[in-house]
Amino acid sequence: MKALIVLFAVALSGLAACGGDDDDTSGPTAVITPAGTKDETPTPAPDGGGPAPSPADPQLDEDLQELTSGELEATIEPGGTYEIDPLAITETAGGSAPPCENFAFDFTWQVTDPYPSDGVQLVWRFIRDEGDVDIANAPSGEQTIGCGLLRAVNNGGETITVAVRYRVGAIP
Repeated sequence: MKALIVLFAVALSGLAACGGDDDDTSGPTAVITPAGTKDETPTPAPDGGGPAPSPADPQLDEDLQELTSGELEATIEPGGTYEIDPLAITETAGGSAPPCENFAFDFTWQVTDPYPSDGVQLVWRFIRDEGDVDIANAPSGEQTIGCGLLRAVNNGGETITVAVRYRVGAIP
């Protein structure tokens, strides 16, 4: 999986370096889309306990132009799911969705209830035509995906509330 992530990062850097103007769809970069391109990065807990911290500020790759950003919150029952459609978010914000090979949805999350979130079993799953892939399994963190659906799955035994911050970007 790490090799695939590195391959994608190299392909995205190469595409960004040449301005993304290559109309050739026959090469390997034409079929690569991000699938969990970041290592799980937990949000640091505040010193001395207290309420859950807000999710960190998502960081788009410097080669991307931000299209929109925002915050979401979901309460997910045990065994339940919550879905996010990044393309629909982009269109709802008044923009048109860019081509998938130029699209990135960077998001951070933090389970706010229960907190501390010891024992929470939150899995983030990326769903696309090529199949589903689990991209994170943690009560907090950051990830980037491309075109497809994002599904939060509560595999734990108690109801959770998760706060999400996101930024949508594209290669200009």
